Amino acid sequence: MLSNKDFCFKQFAISQERCAMKVGTDGVLLGAWVNVHNVKNILDLGTGTALLALMLAQRVKNCKISAVEIDEGAFLQARENIQRSPWAEKINIYHQDIADFTQKCGEKFDLIVANPPYFSKGVACSSLAREQARYIQSYSHLDWLNMAESCLAPKGRICFVLPYLTGEILQKQTALYCVERCDVTTKSGKQPQRMLLTFSKIFQPIKKTNLTIYNEQNQYSKDFVALTKDFYLKF
Repeated sequence: MLSNKDFCFKQFAISQERCAMKVGTDGVLLGAWVNVHNVKNILDLGTGTALLALMLAQRVKNCKISAVEIDEGAFLQARENIQRSPWAEKINIYHQDIADFTQKCGEKFDLIVANPPYFSKGVACSSLAREQARYIQSYSHLDWLNMAESCLAPKGRICFVLPYLTGEILQKQTALYCVERCDVTTKSGKQPQRMLLTFSKIFQPIKKTNLTIYNEQNQYSKDFVALTKDFYLKF
C-alpha cells in the first residue's frame, strides 16, 4: 500500500523509508540515459531502492535483471518495490556483497549499471546504513568497475553516474574504453557537477554530450524533460 512518503513515477512507485539513500536526480538520469540497445541480461550493483532496476525493466521489454544490495533494510524495501511493480517476474534481487556476487554468479551481463557511493569517508552519518550508501567503504570506484568487468559480456557495457572530478579520474585509471560520456550541469552557466559514463571492452570513439537540468529561468531544460518524461509525473 502506498503512503504519502513514497516517490511515485508514471509506471511504478518507490517506498524508501528503510533506505539510507533516497530517490535522487542522479539515479533517474542514469536510468533514463543508458543505452539499452540489444540488452537482454542486466545487472544493477548496489540497487538501493531498486530505482535503476525498475527504470530499466520499464524501458526494456524482454530482459532479465539481477539487482544486488548488501544493506538488509534496503534489500527488503527494494524487494517490496519490485514485487509491487508491473515487472516482478523480470527482476531477481540478491542480499549479497557485490564482490561475492560478481565472483560467484557465473553469468555474463549485456548491461551493468551502478550509482555507487560517491565520497571518501567524512563526517559521521546518523546511521551505518547511510555511511555505507554515501561513503566509499571497502571498495574504490575502480574496484566497482573491475568487479563489473569480471562479469561483463564481450560486447557488454558498464554505466556509472559519478561526481564530475571522480569520473575524470576513473577514466584514467581503467583499461576499459570510455565510449560515452555526458557532463551534467545543474543550472545553465555553472560548471558540471556529475558525469554519466559508459565503459566497454571494445574500442570506439567516445561520444561526448552535455546535459543541463535547469535553464536561466530556473525551469527544467528541454533536454532534461525529453530524457526523463517517461518517468516523472510532472512532465
